[in-house]
Amino acid sequence: MPQSYPSIQSFYKRTVPMEKQDGNPQAPPIPGDGFTEEELADTLDPLNRKWNPEREYEELTINQLVPGPKSVTFVGRTLRRRMAYLSMTFLVTANMFPGRVTSDHVMIHTNNSTGWICRTPLEYRKGQPLPGLMTLNSYLRSGHDGVSGAKIAVCVKSIGAKRKIKKKTGSDCELVEVLLFDHTGEVRLSMWNDMGLSPREWQAGKTILLISNPGYRVEYSSKGSLGVVRQTMIEVEPEFPDAQWLRKYAVGLTKKESLCLEFPEGLWDVEAAEYGVYRNFYTLAELDTWVRSDSHQVFSGFINVTIMEMSLVSYHRRNMLMCAECCGVPIYSNALTTPCRNCDKPLKLTLNPKIIGTLLDETGCVAPGKLLWNQRAWEQLFNRTTKEITEMTSDEAKLYEMRMLFLRVHLVVGWEGGVGRLAVLGTMM
Repeated sequence: MPQSYPSIQSFYKRTVPMEKQDGNPQAPPIPGDGFTEEELADTLDPLNRKWNPEREYEELTINQLVPGPKSVTFVGRTLRRRMAYLSMTFLVTANMFPGRVTSDHVMIHTNNSTGWICRTPLEYRKGQPLPGLMTLNSYLRSGHDGVSGAKIAVCVKSIGAKRKIKKKTGSDCELVEVLLFDHTGEVRLSMWNDMGLSPREWQAGKTILLISNPGYRVEYSSKGSLGVVRQTMIEVEPEFPDAQWLRKYAVGLTKKESLCLEFPEGLWDVEAAEYGVYRNFYTLAELDTWVRSDSHQVFSGFINVTIMEMSLVSYHRRNMLMCAECCGVPIYSNALTTPCRNCDKPLKLTLNPKIIGTLLDETGCVAPGKLLWNQRAWEQLFNRTTKEITEMTSDEAKLYEMRMLFLRVHLVVGWEGGVGRLAVLGTMM
């Protein structure tokens, strides 16, 4: 007789599904495996997990770290360099895995919550000048020649588009050129390959950089250009008195030189200025005297000026009727919208203020591009919408320019110290 062996099913008993307490055997089972919703959320997104360590962590500075396992907490700033410049001679490393190691925790400070260690230069001492800091002009003249520890505080003026350059070896490299300035001059900073990712977060006219030991390259067409070498360190948005002064200087310079400032809405009562009981009439000399005496006041009124110059035809032919600014670079077109050539961001354009040339009255004049025009004022001046202005033919633009030259017009204007420009609220022919 053949010998029989028990099957694996004989070792397990069949489980009979239990009926629900409500007596409905057809009711679906309650989902869940014993974990709470909070525990499931912590697993899917460990960064939102509450960090309540059971052990004691000792607070240390970075130079106090020593090799060996220990529960410590320290604060520092990240330093991004090329991998080729990093030494393999480090004695102490800190590996952070907050996603899978519950004893690790990383907090990234934002601009509003950073402490002194995250923004203050390493060598700065309160009440004392920063060692090695010099102006941009001084560095370009002689500071780059054999001076160790040289530092320059600069502001970003414009960010160029990424370009591909082919080396003699046949390999391709990517180059991003950033134009920097301070109150003494301008210079170009070249950033290659992965270094070109950093300027994406910088803002023209706002971002301040503290560059220590920059690389210098002689150029015959200018005073030279800057680069990033092994000893170079770039600190973004540093906090010390010279950087704060440069930040204020950059804001004022941007308001003075920018071509396409955004028109502020709601500062002036246009209807009261045009049809109110008290309608003030000013000459250009009176406006100049009043603003210089107290630039923080807010007022509106009328000026009567003659249009001495107009560049409608030339800007129409050069495809520059409309303008905008992005990445610190002016963008021109005869269309209402166009993408930025650097970052491909879609831009909404406004009429170029330099279409109107010099304006003159008996006491003074206004240079081209120095007025801040409202869209309503443009449409009243041209007696057509902005879209219709962009669709004008060359002959229509020429006839309109001939009709407007030497014409005397009333402009409803307003001033506010924060804007820093004389704003045109409306026109009356």
